[in-house]
Amino acid sequence: MGVNLRVRVGVEWIDTFHDDRCKQANLSYCDDQAEGFYATMGGHGHTQVFHWGQDNAWETDFTAPASGGDARNWSDNVHFCFFDSHGGNWDDVLHIVFASQNRFCQSSSDEWELGANSLKWMVFAGCEAVLNTSAAHVGGVWFGPMRGAHIVMGYIGSAADSWWTDDLGSDFADDICDGDAIAGCWCDHAYSFWTGDDSIAIAAGETRDDAVNRRENENLNWRDFPVGGTSWLAWKWRS
Repeated sequence: MGVNLRVRVGVEWIDTFHDDRCKQANLSYCDDQAEGFYATMGGHGHTQVFHWGQDNAWETDFTAPASGGDARNWSDNVHFCFFDSHGGNWDDVLHIVFASQNRFCQSSSDEWELGANSLKWMVFAGCEAVLNTSAAHVGGVWFGPMRGAHIVMGYIGSAADSWWTDDLGSDFADDICDGDAIAGCWCDHAYSFWTGDDSIAIAAGETRDDAVNRRENENLNWRDFPVGGTSWLAWKWRS
């Protein structure tokens, strides 16, 4: 089954952390993954909205207006957003890291309202979207930030910065543009036995059956089927 609807796409990535205020270990393949996703989505006819890399990727692009951010005009002004940089999870909060202190060096999930505007699908292609797959932890991290977003994707624990995964973004985009289910496609492509990457996709739903159905079946054609309220989460992983 192909995709009939066009989606708006944005990506942000960081490889180089030169600012001492935001210093982290440099990365090598975030650009390959994010740009591959962006280019491939565009090649399939989807609308390329923003592509911010290195110092042009800002914390405010993800932080909700209530916390001083500008997410409604950036990450939440597209249907599909792909972010690639360092991540860390503590106290049931995901923190994503930026190279430029436009305002802050980090944005944290307790200051997000994913889907309050247009966002349906979000990839955090760095470490620690969750630390484990327990209901208490996954729910603790994601019930708060998912405010209309359909599916959030990332990794369980650490994710490798490796040439082995530099085609992740393009391969993932190719398959979802062919109509494959988004959550399963992410889990299959992001998992790697060779680098030890364990993938996870978390779907929201108004009911248990709604969340499970989205987890198993939702593709890009579900763009305009809103989540009536994030009362349930259903997740799948590959490890």
